Amino acid sequence: MDKLHILVFAVTLIIPYSGAAQCRAGWYGFLDSCYYLSHGLATWVEANDVCKMLGGFLARIESADELTYLKSELGHIHRHDADQQLYWIAGNDFEVDNVWRWMNNGEKVSFLDWAPGEPNAAEDANCLDLWGAHEFRYADNNCEEHHNYVCQIKDTEGNQLIG
Repeated sequence: MDKLHILVFAVTLIIPYSGAAQCRAGWYGFLDSCYYLSHGLATWVEANDVCKMLGGFLARIESADELTYLKSELGHIHRHDADQQLYWIAGNDFEVDNVWRWMNNGEKVSFLDWAPGEPNAAEDANCLDLWGAHEFRYADNNCEEHHNYVCQIKDTEGNQLIG
């Protein structure tokens, strides 16, 4: 490495980071979170277990900006096959039908962007996903179905994430 590259590298270690989270390869950074968009399929519970093994949790979408970011990333990945794609996120209505809560902290889901006709409260449709056929808006589905999933690692202290 020449002196200029060493200097640039050293400066990047000293200057505080601001903006999107810095994430490891294969993860996407937005604000204070890193997101993993799975390639494999899993039930909702299996997806949650995988996210935990990766050091995170099923994604908890808390704002329109956050959902817009994820919709954009998913849209780029699935330009030609979005209609067939579903991605699990952390919401469920296990306790009370149509009262949606985030599984990882128990808080009521405050931001909802339902696809047309959703939630449809179909039999055993207690888990929340992003439905590609409707621009990755929310839908309720049977938790035992196998779908892709979104994992999240959130940094609330301003640290760089390796997520």
